[in-house]
Amino acid sequence: MTIKKALFILFVSAMLTGSLFAQYDGYYDNNNQGGGQGGYQDPYGQQGGQGGYQDPYGQQGSQGGYQDPYAQPPAQDPYAQQGGQQQYGYGVQLSSIPQNAQNFIKQHFPNIKVTFIERDWEDIEVYLENGTQIDFFPNGDWKEVKCYGNMPATILPANVMNTIKRTYPNAAIVKIEKQFTIFEIKLNNMMELYVDNNGQLLGQKWDD
Repeated sequence: MTIKKALFILFVSAMLTGSLFAQYDGYYDNNNQGGGQGGYQDPYGQQGGQGGYQDPYGQQGSQGGYQDPYAQPPAQDPYAQQGGQQQYGYGVQLSSIPQNAQNFIKQHFPNIKVTFIERDWEDIEVYLENGTQIDFFPNGDWKEVKCYGNMPATILPANVMNTIKRTYPNAAIVKIEKQFTIFEIKLNNMMELYVDNNGQLLGQKWDD
């Protein structure tokens, strides 16, 4: 009875082992060959002969590849030359400033050479060879003239010039600053006059 039980146990073990191998083989075959079209699909293998794993950092359409989202565009130099003429910075060309500013220089300083121009976003500073400095607004309107020689009488309206000569006939003008309809005039006797567009003297003080 002992021998028969042992043989029976061996027989049952063999049958169970064979059944397990058969199931494993079937599972392996089903995942590798299914209906002649494949089985287990390798996500990194080629499909249809056209690809397989797609590199998200590779070139696409031969035009690029990985785009750095932190890359900075080339900096624009605000003092670079535009259209062949330097527009902002030091040593600006006379032809690059507004036409009304050019006309002001030609009208009131016709025989004086422009030696240097500096331009930024707030104003335009023009220096002449006789030491005169003219400041313009960005639109080309003049706002201040400093002249330590002979200030042209043509800059101010005639009624304003008459008020200055009547008030201080022996003084010379060294600085004019325009503030809307009022002119601030500095004389070489250390006096400052405030005269409106109509020639009305609004006030005066010592230049401290």
